[in-house]
Amino acid sequence: MSGEISESSAGSTLTSVFHSSRIKDRRSIFVAHAKRVETKQEVNNFLSQIKFEEKNATHNVLAFRLESSDGTIIEESDDDGEKYAGERVLNLLKTLNAKNVAVIITRWFGGISLGPVRFEHIVKCAREVLDKGPFLANSGSTSSSKRSVSSNAILVNGCQRGNPILQFIRNVPWEYSEIAPDYLLGQTTCALFLSLKYHRLHPEYIFNRMEKLAHQYILRILLILVDIESHQESIRELTKLCIVNNFTIILAWSQEEAGRYLETYKTFEYKTPDIIMEKVENDYLAKLTHCLTQIRSVNKTDVITLASSFGSLKRIMNASSDELAICPGLGEQKIKRIKEAFEQPFLTHKS
Repeated sequence: MSGEISESSAGSTLTSVFHSSRIKDRRSIFVAHAKRVETKQEVNNFLSQIKFEEKNATHNVLAFRLESSDGTIIEESDDDGEKYAGERVLNLLKTLNAKNVAVIITRWFGGISLGPVRFEHIVKCAREVLDKGPFLANSGSTSSSKRSVSSNAILVNGCQRGNPILQFIRNVPWEYSEIAPDYLLGQTTCALFLSLKYHRLHPEYIFNRMEKLAHQYILRILLILVDIESHQESIRELTKLCIVNNFTIILAWSQEEAGRYLETYKTFEYKTPDIIMEKVENDYLAKLTHCLTQIRSVNKTDVITLASSFGSLKRIMNASSDELAICPGLGEQKIKRIKEAFEQPFLTHKS
């Protein structure tokens, strides 16, 4: 289901329900619905309508923002059993400054837990449906606020002019823009940059910057350049600050490394988490290799030798030191480490 469903013969977009395309992942299905609303009663009516139309759905995650005549913002969310999902959709509405709109994400659970990637699907559906309707300020224009959430480039705050890390952003385009964070890396991802040397001179700076980003963006990153010798205490202090303010802390030990982190976040903006996960083959030898190479100094050649000599992990574990010594490439020290790995207790002392 995609496009819009008009509630009037004239097809007024003010009363239309807009739908995103469906995302399917391991038998789970996600689809977003959005409608312009003015009151809580309209929100409740909209939710009842979607629940009636999308029968047998597991969750209907709701988030809405209403602006009253005096400018007061009323905003709420409901997870409907999908923990933290409502807050994430509401954060997206705040980031885009969307007002007088309700968004519902419908999910049919397919029986397989998706983990954190489900939030990526939820936010992606929500963003798509918001783009389809007249919900965002300056929609259809080429203003900097519009480009800031749709550009393929990293958007850079003007305060970062002259920062040497910019010369190391080489694999993705970047451009200056009027944004609140230092770097905008995606629709819902931003970064603040901090040099520890600067932090020592101006410790209040990062507190003020974080305060201005409160409740904006789903993923907020503090990219720290470690450019002082005695850095432990400063990093410990900033780690606590990031935990309190829901920031992800990233440490870079050179300007080039900092630039590469920004590139990587932008490059993987639409990638699923399993793209960067270690790939472990399913065949027996691959699993055996993954297991035995955790032992210090045991390499893949040693694993092949052990597998061909003993045939299974059980026989390797039960082999004596003399039997292991027959295998070429296994010296006294390596055999000792293999035996210790299998025979030493997990707990070396009683607590």
